[in-house]
Amino acid sequence: MISTDARPGTRAVVSIVIPMLNEREGLRALFDRIEQAVKGTAVDWEMVVVDDGSTDGTREAAKEELKRFSRWQLIGLSRNFGQQPAYRAGVDHARGAAVIFLDADLQDPPEVIPQFLEKWLAGYKVVTGCRTSREERGLRRILFDGFHRVFHSMTGRVMPMNSGMFSLIDRVVIDQLAAARETNLYLPALKSWYGFPQTTVEYARKNRAVGDAKQSMRKLFSQALDALFSFSDLPLQWIAAAGAMVCLASFAYAAFLVVEKILQLFGFFTELRVLGFTTLAVAVFGLSGVQLLSLGIIGQYLARVYRESKGRPVYVVESVVSSDESGRIPESRPR
Repeated sequence: MISTDARPGTRAVVSIVIPMLNEREGLRALFDRIEQAVKGTAVDWEMVVVDDGSTDGTREAAKEELKRFSRWQLIGLSRNFGQQPAYRAGVDHARGAAVIFLDADLQDPPEVIPQFLEKWLAGYKVVTGCRTSREERGLRRILFDGFHRVFHSMTGRVMPMNSGMFSLIDRVVIDQLAAARETNLYLPALKSWYGFPQTTVEYARKNRAVGDAKQSMRKLFSQALDALFSFSDLPLQWIAAAGAMVCLASFAYAAFLVVEKILQLFGFFTELRVLGFTTLAVAVFGLSGVQLLSLGIIGQYLARVYRESKGRPVYVVESVVSSDESGRIPESRPR
């Protein structure tokens, strides 16, 4: 049974949410491929483009390209908030019975969208694209692969392996995402965390069609930390385990020294000498390192709790333009 707000006798509407940051060069190729991919499908389509503070004229160019579609929205954010908040803005504005998340760089092929639609019409609420291969090379590829393996093992397989944002989400899950007030977002895992019937579609991930990657290594690293600390408390358990091992080692060493001193009183091991400075230095530096590492991990969790407690909006909308309205619609309220 497909959930939809459409009136009886009308076709369901599926929204495609696309965040953009300085993607003007690739807009025509992007929408050409989307237009071909959705042609002849059994539903109607709504394009929801979120301009995440572009400075190259993406917002103006996207408005012109979107006019080829009958339903569309162009949400302009007040500044660059990041990919995850931009997707969240699209979630809050999308009106379809289902939503497809798609990056603007064409690394995830729009030609897979009909396969998502087929699974959704079969009753699945979350359809996730899983990469069978990817064309990135070098350090970036190594870090991506390493993150997916670590995240998959640390979070109890909360999301399919080698997956990301590229997916279709039913309205029942979208409503849950819209109700969540998290600031430290990692939507690839959160959309799977809610449950409901889920399946996957495999595809080969390509290189960017145009231009360079818009997410720097620093942003990707920050997103990886948000993902890990939002969905796993294993680092805190590791701290407890490390503390227990250090305590056991120190108690064992202390017991050894006591036994040694007692035996030396009876003439045993008289030639054995413990160098006090070396023992002290090793203990101080070793324990200091463990303490600093532990404080750093705890600090990561506390920083995220602090950001959540401030209650700042995930994003701020500057303007909304849509096929339903003429001209620019000011949007001053935060989300």
